[in-house]
Amino acid sequence: MNKNEVRKIYRSGKGSYILTLPKEWVVTNSMKEGDIVYLEVQKDVILISPKSRQIKNKSAEIDSRGANFNQLVRLIISHYLAGYDLIRVKTYTDEQRRGVAFAVDMLVGAEIMEDTGNKIVVEVFLDSRRFNVADVIEKLFKICTSMLSDFCNCLKNFNRAICSSIVVRENEVDKIHFLALRLLNKAMEGEEMGLNAKEVVNYRSIIRTLERIADHVSSAAEALVNLQTSFPRICNTVNEVEETFKVAMIAFFKKDVEIAEQVLEEYEILEKEIQKNYEEILKSDVVEALNLKTILDGLWRVAAYSADIAEIVLDVSV
Repeated sequence: MNKNEVRKIYRSGKGSYILTLPKEWVVTNSMKEGDIVYLEVQKDVILISPKSRQIKNKSAEIDSRGANFNQLVRLIISHYLAGYDLIRVKTYTDEQRRGVAFAVDMLVGAEIMEDTGNKIVVEVFLDSRRFNVADVIEKLFKICTSMLSDFCNCLKNFNRAICSSIVVRENEVDKIHFLALRLLNKAMEGEEMGLNAKEVVNYRSIIRTLERIADHVSSAAEALVNLQTSFPRICNTVNEVEETFKVAMIAFFKKDVEIAEQVLEEYEILEKEIQKNYEEILKSDVVEALNLKTILDGLWRVAAYSADIAEIVLDVSV
């Protein structure tokens, strides 16, 4: 029974309105006067259901015969992202058992609940409706900015421990970004999260971008560890990249086109500045030059991803 209906809204008292339901719909769903309906209220849509839309747990079984460590990790993560709450994994080798444990450690809310040697049961304990995707994105953003800020400090005064903490935070970004993607997939399946399809697509792009930014900053930190020395002359560029990234995210959160345009203009300036740094490292020996190139490549990619975020803001405004 799919057809468009036009209904008039009537006032009831001072603070309520009444909307009548189609008789055919009421009869089809075996309802009567006095029954309860359930409303899923979003910004511009209200979904009326004859019964509570309970979220059913999804379960899956994985036979890992022939799968190596990395393949099994990817397979479990894929099931997590697809919204499965119960994953039974049949294992054959110690390598596969380690793969399951490694994957579970990467996923927020996932726990090994049963291990009988040749079968491991993974359960995901998450109520997606408790999370706000925008808040999760803001958390990712703050971690990425802290990584950039600490990296600049390490360029001024080399500190192996802080560089190591940057790499650890990249792992945290991975975990949170998997959580965010799972939430978005749940939203696409109809779980109540107050997001429309366009918002889901834009949030997905931003989440992927933030994860990649963290990857590049982590790689830059590892390159600095290889060099085991300070390079303060690059820190000014890092500060400018970090500021551009922050402004891009402000533009995204505020949906501000003017700020997004500023980011794109700043990106063109940054490109030229980073190019000058590339020319400078040609004077270094081979090992130093390769590691400095990794650092500059990472900074250039962060700047480019900031421009991508600004482009998303412009696209949304149309």
